[in-house]
Amino acid sequence: MHPPESGLTVAVVSDSLLLGDGLVALLERIDTLEVVGRARRADDARSLVESIRPDVLIVSLRTAVVTSPEIIAAARDLRQAHPDLGVVVLSDRGDGFALELLRGGSARIAYLLDDQLPDIDAVVRAVRLVAEGQSVLSPSILDALVRRRDDPPIDDLTLRELDVLEELAYGASNAAIAESLHLSVKAVERHVSTIFRKLGYTDHRLLDRRVSSAVAFLRSRTNPFA
Repeated sequence: MHPPESGLTVAVVSDSLLLGDGLVALLERIDTLEVVGRARRADDARSLVESIRPDVLIVSLRTAVVTSPEIIAAARDLRQAHPDLGVVVLSDRGDGFALELLRGGSARIAYLLDDQLPDIDAVVRAVRLVAEGQSVLSPSILDALVRRRDDPPIDDLTLRELDVLEELAYGASNAAIAESLHLSVKAVERHVSTIFRKLGYTDHRLLDRRVSSAVAFLRSRTNPFA
């Protein structure tokens, strides 16, 4: 990757048209950054990075949007495929997305909660730091990661398993989870079994595994990831 004389090259991925437009407009005012591409979907983000090779990929996510898990997975894969690529994520909450992105390591990654950003300069600072090989996490996300060390291994769940666990935690039956997530009941049953195994709830004689899993999930949500 070769930054222009004016500074660093950045590409923007946003699952929201208006938020993406606003972010690009703000970044284009920064003399030391050059916006060289824009994407809205995971496949487009992959193609963009492969063809343009920006210094930093900026990802703006709304966690309620159905394409968000695919985009965060693409960002993680791209960083692993291109170790020199910096990734800056701006999101409305941490939830499992920060954990998913950080599974491959924290170098050259920034994860910022947008309601805690004072101004665009905070984003620019994060861009510069990840380009230098550093990592930047919102303090609330860092605190949550530290507190999770002694909790059941929620971090080991995939994004889809987290979706199933969230539905389970709020009392949904397997059939209701299947309808909500557009899965078959059999697929939900497999996910639930995997969740029990990963959380260490293997003996149904000693505890109610659905209740224990729900408690583990709700405990994980009593922090700024919620």
